[in-house]
Amino acid sequence: MLGAVELIVLGTTSIVLLAGSLGWARTRHIDIDMRRSVQPPRLHVGAEGRVDLSAENRSARATPVQHITDVFDDGRRAARFLVPPIPPGDIARAAYRVPTSRRGRYPIGPLTLGLFDPFGLARSSQLATGIDEVIVRPRIHDIVAPPDAPGRHAATADTVRASVFSADGEDFLTLRDYEIGDDLRRVHWRSTARVGELMVRQDETRARAHATVLLDTRASAYDIVSFELAVEAAASIVAKLATLRRRVEVVTSNGQTLGDAATGDAPLVMDRLAQIRLDTGDRLLSVVAGLAGRQRTGVLVVVTGATTDEEFAKLAGLSTRYGVVTIVSTKATAGREAFLAPSLVHVDAAHVPFPTAWNEAVSRWTLPGTSAPGSRSPR
Repeated sequence: MLGAVELIVLGTTSIVLLAGSLGWARTRHIDIDMRRSVQPPRLHVGAEGRVDLSAENRSARATPVQHITDVFDDGRRAARFLVPPIPPGDIARAAYRVPTSRRGRYPIGPLTLGLFDPFGLARSSQLATGIDEVIVRPRIHDIVAPPDAPGRHAATADTVRASVFSADGEDFLTLRDYEIGDDLRRVHWRSTARVGELMVRQDETRARAHATVLLDTRASAYDIVSFELAVEAAASIVAKLATLRRRVEVVTSNGQTLGDAATGDAPLVMDRLAQIRLDTGDRLLSVVAGLAGRQRTGVLVVVTGATTDEEFAKLAGLSTRYGVVTIVSTKATAGREAFLAPSLVHVDAAHVPFPTAWNEAVSRWTLPGTSAPGSRSPR
């Protein structure tokens, strides 16, 4: 139309190339079997996880160059691979690491295969796999067991040091570690001298106290950092109690029950802690009142952030109902010494790393003749 032969040739060539590329992309189909394997499907913050991909060519000819895209976290991130031609019957493999910097439940997929025509003008894509998921649980810290109710202990494999009858004719079921509140007349001095620690005779097996972990989820009590620390603290305590086969119930300040680790719910509790979020409501005092009214009490561990004097006083008041109350504060709160009681352990994790603060406070409380900083040793 313009009388320019060069433009006519260039335009015609472009149209032909575009039409050919679109036709190639539309008619090209790859008979390929894509598989995804998440190892492991559940892991903790900071752990190493990976996703393995395999592509098997089931067609009678080699595949063209493929672009594989596997999305993660609802498409916020993605793993991309360029796969060279795969001969018939062969399998190509690829892998990528799962991000574990944040806890949560993350969908993986769908995985798509992309093909470009030889000129790179058109692209076709097809879904190759469905959606899997990976749960990143809170980080677990190595801590000592929470303090038990005075004088309550079970003859279990983690505490028993000696069994049945002693050589000097004394009749008792087992020996166990001394705990605050035990009658000193029950101390077995010969075994104490042998192991270097106070050992107490136990005439019968007594059930360990039921443990309850209360996690404060109020948004007003935390910032982002202190809340994540609180979730890690709760998960570490539950993991330790579950390892010792202790019965532990986990509740939140909004009245939700996350599970009972004694009935095999420990994995479920960890999954729920991986997804727990801050709550804008404030039902802490009503939940505390419900705990105070329970008939079956035992050991209570409260994990919270910043609390008012009234809230801390209510939590500390539970020590008259429960055998031992341990309060973990992950956000700075001053002036709590006035509320401390003999059966109350306060763990200040706002200024010291949680594992260090916990182990020091609990160890000082449970050792005879010592006390945790700012608290009085029970008599």
